[in-house]
Amino acid sequence: MSLDLLWFCQLASDGEFIGGGALRKPTPAYLASLVETASEMGFSSLLTATNFHAEHDAWTASIATLARTQGAGLLVAVRPGMFNAAVFAKMAATAHELFPGRLRLNIVTGSNPVENAMYGDHDDHDARYHRTREFIEVMRRLWSEPVVDYEGAYFQSRGALLAPKPSLPIPIYVGGHSAPAQQLAADLSDVYLLWADTVDGVRARLATMRVFEDAAGRRVRYGLRCHVIVRETEAEAWAAADRLISRVDPATREAFISAASNTDSEGQRRQLALSSGPSLVVEENLWAGVGLARTGVGLAIVGDPAQVEAKLRAYEALGISTFILSGYPHLEECRRFGELVMPRLRAHETAARPVSATGVSATGVAPVT
Repeated sequence: MSLDLLWFCQLASDGEFIGGGALRKPTPAYLASLVETASEMGFSSLLTATNFHAEHDAWTASIATLARTQGAGLLVAVRPGMFNAAVFAKMAATAHELFPGRLRLNIVTGSNPVENAMYGDHDDHDARYHRTREFIEVMRRLWSEPVVDYEGAYFQSRGALLAPKPSLPIPIYVGGHSAPAQQLAADLSDVYLLWADTVDGVRARLATMRVFEDAAGRRVRYGLRCHVIVRETEAEAWAAADRLISRVDPATREAFISAASNTDSEGQRRQLALSSGPSLVVEENLWAGVGLARTGVGLAIVGDPAQVEAKLRAYEALGISTFILSGYPHLEECRRFGELVMPRLRAHETAARPVSATGVSATGVAPVT
């Protein structure tokens, strides 16, 4: 199966350091240059985040960026607790119509009850996953059925119509470490996303995921979200990693740990544990330094081009076929990865191609049977 390689579209301020230092604002011009550079480097799409502390709302900024660019698409993060399912189904169908083949959806159930409560979402962990299930079910039905009647605990629709319907399925990505997350992904996603972990950690999580897939009677693609720091030599790569966190203020780290303690996300707890151990090097060429001052994935692959490729191949051997990568600053690191590592990853492929819900095309990724 061909690798599907995505980059990250940073909707918050970007820069050479995390936890301090000079910042580059996510202006429309910068976001557009990031997408165009990723496309030039061979990435099929870019993920947006949905953190409320970012400068931009993910959906608004994503649509504006798609309108300014061509080539690579966007994997847009969406929180079901912030949208009516039927209305959002129409929003996504419209975006698909305006930007054919360039929209994918990352359905984010939400991990921080304190942050969720700021915006009126007071549901607990398992209830949020039940709501996400209804959200996806409503969308898929509206995208495919003439008229939809839906009576759920969170969403209700009677005689709902949607036209025009997407000409191709819109790929849906679901992540999560917990059992409810894996069950949801097995039942309804096209791609199950994991945050980076040790090779053994990823192997164990995929083993449990396959149990849920067996029960669901279907297979999905596996994707890994990870940072990457690549340089021509390993010494240069580790020096760049050290420099990235050289301005993390102790007060910033303390505030970050305090905020992270509010999470009920098993995946976020795992990332925090990896960055709080005796060494930030948790495995050969795997570094937890980003987790010192960033929520979400906190691990980075660090090394020279051959080492970075070897680490990605180790994950690929476990069944990972989609990689969502990033680096600081995102524009420069995108080009660096594209020049140093991308040719190695594509060397044995007859064509660099993403996959979709109907097979192999530029529209996204879907179940693998």
